[in-house]
Amino acid sequence: MHRAVKTFLVGAATIVVFDTLGALASQQLGFRYSILSLGSYIIYFTITYWCGKQAGVLVATGTGAALGLVDSTLGWALSWAIGPGRPQEPMSSAAIAGAIVFVVLFGGALGLVGGVVGWTIGNRVDA
Repeated sequence: MHRAVKTFLVGAATIVVFDTLGALASQQLGFRYSILSLGSYIIYFTITYWCGKQAGVLVATGTGAALGLVDSTLGWALSWAIGPGRPQEPMSSAAIAGAIVFVVLFGGALGLVGGVVGWTIGNRVDA
């Protein structure tokens, strides 16, 4: 299995665990669940940085989008079931699909940035 695939799988598992533990903590401690978005972005950047370093910018960008898909489907479903991820107002199927598409695109954008940084640092030639 390619190292970038393993890195993605670690990232996907990390996102799901982070979403679940964050939702539980938010529910128990009473803080806004949405503040944990920053933690998700850090996970995306870290994972896509390593993918960029290992396999290039395109793979890192795809990895970021795939992490966004995992986060906006399985991660959101778990946090929704626990409670803090549940929207205040009912959402239509189109609104849910729109949110998923947005997170996938945003994950791809973070993947692009992480990939460029990883690729640049990974391929830097010290003179």
